[in-house]
Amino acid sequence: METREIFSVYERKFKDLPFVRITNRTKESIAIEISSKNDRGTMRLYALFPGIFLGFTELSTSYFPSFEGKCADGIKITFCIDGRCEAKMSDSRYLLLESGDLSIDTRTVLDTYTFPYNRFQGIELCIYGSSVEQSIPEIFKASGIDIEYIRKRYCHDEQSFIAKASDKIKSIFLNIAKPLPQYEMNYYRLQVTELLFLLMYMEKPAKHESQSFFTTGQVNIAKQVMKIITRDLSVHHLINKLAKDFCVSPSSLKNYFYGVYGQSISAYLRGKRMDKAVEYLEESSLPIADIAMSIGYENASKFSAAFKLVKGESPLEYRRRHRASL
Repeated sequence: METREIFSVYERKFKDLPFVRITNRTKESIAIEISSKNDRGTMRLYALFPGIFLGFTELSTSYFPSFEGKCADGIKITFCIDGRCEAKMSDSRYLLLESGDLSIDTRTVLDTYTFPYNRFQGIELCIYGSSVEQSIPEIFKASGIDIEYIRKRYCHDEQSFIAKASDKIKSIFLNIAKPLPQYEMNYYRLQVTELLFLLMYMEKPAKHESQSFFTTGQVNIAKQVMKIITRDLSVHHLINKLAKDFCVSPSSLKNYFYGVYGQSISAYLRGKRMDKAVEYLEESSLPIADIAMSIGYENASKFSAAFKLVKGESPLEYRRRHRASL
């Protein structure tokens, strides 16, 4: 895949999106800015070697369209620096990445990326195998790097490999995120060469597929459960009852929910309750006891203890401080 073809994909995809504009394009790179009322972000893509592209994504949004093509006989290597990313893949399974995750994949993302935390920062290395084979970089030859070997080592069954990045791999990606400006391209090339060298020879990290791959049905169950438990925060739902309603075991339900939202059901609910409590404290004059009951606490004292544990001050102290700052 030639550079101009990849860059043209960007241009065609974003041509009709009014909130996206190309801010810079050279022979070796293209930069994109996303800006609307609720969405902000940047994307940059660099052509490091023939068939090898390094991309940076930093978004503050809940979703973004996919514009990628399959890395024919190649691989995509993704590292999530911050946030959480959900994507439906070409085999109809969901890929879920959170901070510190490393993904090595041969599949294609369908439709859109979803960001449950409304933010995402990541780095992706896309390698088109046939293009690399036609013009193997000299530094790869000298280092003994074999893209086909890496692909078979991690994706021999045409699936993804997902794991928490080792300290060495994480360090390389964080270094890539902070280049030496005056030597940007050569710096990226050296860091990527080191990354591929490590992926060839280091011990493979422990794969955690059970936490990162879910079917459409499993993801839908997690999302329906989220809607049920947050519809009325004063209501308490039993895990066993929810699991029975969806014809799954309690442990499976917990696993689906954690996989999609990155938190246990109880932790997720606690966060939603505290968010709602803050809203009441800032925008209403409701008594503390009434706020407690409305978000599912038996009494004001239990609510106050939980609020202080999370916010570092009592609900009353929070309300007084907020009003004093107005």
